Amino acid sequence: MQERSRKTNWKSVTTWVTLAALVIPIGGFSIFVGWNKANAPIEILAEHSAWTYHLPVWLGRTVGWLELVAAAVLFAGLLIPKFARPGMFAAIWITLNHIVAAIVHIIFAEWHTLTQSAIVTTLCVIMVLLFAQRVRRTI
Repeated sequence: MQERSRKTNWKSVTTWVTLAALVIPIGGFSIFVGWNKANAPIEILAEHSAWTYHLPVWLGRTVGWLELVAAAVLFAGLLIPKFARPGMFAAIWITLNHIVAAIVHIIFAEWHTLTQSAIVTTLCVIMVLLFAQRVRRTI
């Protein structure tokens, strides 16, 4: 019985390492852009092609604060196994946020942002799937 408990579950380790490789940059990016959407002057947001520039200011600021909350939940979901499900939902929210951003950028012909949107959205979808794996393992 003791031998079994010493075995390393390599699938779980690989999932966690891959998830960490996604959560750290995407969570960090979400903190950076969320903080700016929530606090930066509107002119700076326009200069850097923030999609929330096209929204009413109060709504763009709210999106920024929600992005900060989602990033915090991502990190909690990575570090605390019981938070895997909230981490998954935060990853879903961030994914949807980037899809909406891409749509807004298309509407306003901000083509230079679409490569970033495609890459981040793809990585977010992978992150959602990895969080879903962790959720299934913790049940």
